Amino acid sequence: MVTSPVKLWRRQKNTSALIGKKGKILQWTLIRVPAKSFMDQAPYPVIIVKMQNGEHTIGQLVDWQEKDLVIGKEVVSVLRRLRTEEKEDVIYYNIKFKPL
Repeated sequence: MVTSPVKLWRRQKNTSALIGKKGKILQWTLIRVPAKSFMDQAPYPVIIVKMQNGEHTIGQLVDWQEKDLVIGKEVVSVLRRLRTEEKEDVIYYNIKFKPL
């Protein structure tokens, strides 16, 4: 999969507005058998978050412990590495969530 650096650059303008936003976990699941490119991260939780502005979004929970997997737990959005494509020499970043 080839992604244009220009497309990544344009997308990052939207991403930066999401960093540091708070919300609460509405639902969560633990991914035990991920896609090949995420094998090194398994198991990892994916959560649905209700942001303070009322919007719902989905993302991976990072820097977590089992006690953090609770509906209603407060989280904050952070920018983290998603994956690295060695063929393209591009590091992909995305919004993830960290427990408070």
